Amino acid sequence: MSNSAWWKDAVFYQIYPRSFQDSNGDGIGDLPGITSRLPYFSGSEDSLGIEALWISPFYPSPMVDFGYDISDYTDVDKLFGSLEDFKTLLAEAKRLNIKVIIDLVINHTSDQHPWFLEARSSIDNPKRNWYIWHPGQPRTGPAKAAGKRPKRPNNWISMFELRNAWWWEPTTKEYYYGSFTRNQPEVDWRNPELKRAMYNVMRFWLDLGADGYRIDVVNWFIKDDQFRNNPFSFNVDPDLFQKHIYDRNRPETHDICREMRQVTEEYTARDGRDRILVGEVFDHDPSNAAAYQNHHNQELHLAFNFDFLAQPWSASRFYNSIRKWYDAIGNEGWPNFTLSNHDRRRHYGRYRKPGCTVARARVAAAMLLTLRGTPFLYYGEEIGMNNLRIHHRELQDPLGIRMWPLWWYGRDPERTPMQWDSTPHAGFCPPEVRPWLRVHHNYVRKNVAAQQRDPKSLWHWYRSLIALRKSEQLLRSGEIEFLRKGGGNVLAYRRWLGAGHAGQPGHAGHAGQPGGAGGAGGSILVVLNFGLRLFGQLPKELAALLPAEGAELLLGTHAQPGTRIQAGHGLAPHEVLVLRLE
Repeated sequence: MSNSAWWKDAVFYQIYPRSFQDSNGDGIGDLPGITSRLPYFSGSEDSLGIEALWISPFYPSPMVDFGYDISDYTDVDKLFGSLEDFKTLLAEAKRLNIKVIIDLVINHTSDQHPWFLEARSSIDNPKRNWYIWHPGQPRTGPAKAAGKRPKRPNNWISMFELRNAWWWEPTTKEYYYGSFTRNQPEVDWRNPELKRAMYNVMRFWLDLGADGYRIDVVNWFIKDDQFRNNPFSFNVDPDLFQKHIYDRNRPETHDICREMRQVTEEYTARDGRDRILVGEVFDHDPSNAAAYQNHHNQELHLAFNFDFLAQPWSASRFYNSIRKWYDAIGNEGWPNFTLSNHDRRRHYGRYRKPGCTVARARVAAAMLLTLRGTPFLYYGEEIGMNNLRIHHRELQDPLGIRMWPLWWYGRDPERTPMQWDSTPHAGFCPPEVRPWLRVHHNYVRKNVAAQQRDPKSLWHWYRSLIALRKSEQLLRSGEIEFLRKGGGNVLAYRRWLGAGHAGQPGHAGHAGQPGGAGGAGGSILVVLNFGLRLFGQLPKELAALLPAEGAELLLGTHAQPGTRIQAGHGLAPHEVLVLRLE
């Protein structure tokens, strides 16, 4: 990978540290555990071929929201190890040519952070205005006569407590704002001192060698300075009956993103190696996510597109989502795709269908790793880890506890420990230790070790796709032309390098016409059958592209690489074809 645009070439792998590998026998994953598993990604015969990691939060925290309530931004929680452990992890990752980005959770802190302890102590404290406070709306009539506290400032809602997000502070007799829980007060990004402190937090980890950040809820940073009520919405999930026009996606947020980009550019200017910003834009509208990338490369490098992640199993629905994303990104941004993460159900379980689940997982993997854009994998995705329904007494996630018995809203099911082998607790922790969250009961037959031994496993399919993507520039940086847009539940597209590329990445999201022979270096045809339909031969618009002698199969689910695929090839249910067109 080049130093500059390495993040365009990379396949990212998200690690939820509590659940990846326990090294000290306390039942909780940690940083030394991640370090011990780095050869799994790169540098060994059995490595997956991953060259970029995203590690979720490991900072000191009371763990009300499992690390997303941070009490110290410049240290490591003892549960996960030490600052020296993080330095060791970075050094070993660098030796293996693995880039590492970490979570930046700066929309809010823990209520135990020293900044907030100062802020809540007195109205006159210098840190007071580092957070969002409001005296409330005055009472009238009998309520005023009874001396009741002021009414809450507005109707903004807490996502995890499912009630008003303003919390009374009896010491100073004002409300503070916390849109996730009362234990996560939100900072005031309009305060220049707060901003300087946060940018110094960024510099701290960049100085240690981090390659960038995944930024939590970046579009929530700025709130309406008039504290206006959000209007009503009929959408319950994820909007909770509000149109969030005053507490999210405020225009001033783009100024903050530009300033954050300036911080990373300081480091890029020193050695030419990009330190990147990947934004969680918590919104299902792709245009909102794209807006944080499309300002002449001055804001985020990447923003997650949750519309793609939310699609049902349908070739046409995926096509429409992809098309919307490419159109929103335009020529200024660079796309990315993900199917699962720590907050969303694993797609292996979402797309399950008796007799077809593994086959669907292969199709999904092929789509994710051959589309134009940077792919993000979630730990265990490569072996088909499934969601686990957690019993009420075992729940850990505050949202899951609050929403019980509506168990499907909790996030524990997708956070179970990594399944390494068939030993007790799947090799995540020692047999005599109880893991923080129960391991999925299918680990005995579904684990890394077993799938590494089976050349036909899902693990080897992911490994082959990653290797193919790494070896073929067309798949990393080529243009994309959609040839079949979901008709018959088949998605097909051609990847090609247009004239004038000279080996350089083209415009993000371009879906133009290749013309002639498909540009310099030929092209690659990807055919994905999402359905159970058996086609007697390839759809005619695809068959017409194949030469008389057939096209070389680079990778497929039903035939060996090197096979010549003819125009009359029968397309099997859930078949994947990746073909070279000379």
